[in-house]
Amino acid sequence: MTRDRTTLPPVRVDVELKDRLRRYAESQERDVSWVIRKAIEEYLNRHEKG
Repeated sequence: MTRDRTTLPPVRVDVELKDRLRRYAESQERDVSWVIRKAIEEYLNRHEKG
């Protein structure tokens, strides 16, 4: 059985960005990992089409 997901290497962010991600995730009632995945997906979709 294959999995649809995999992990990437850890990414280091500064404390301010980490706090912003945490606050936004809480306001959306999501995990920070969901916010990061969504942001990356939207970024790639915008730039791959261009």
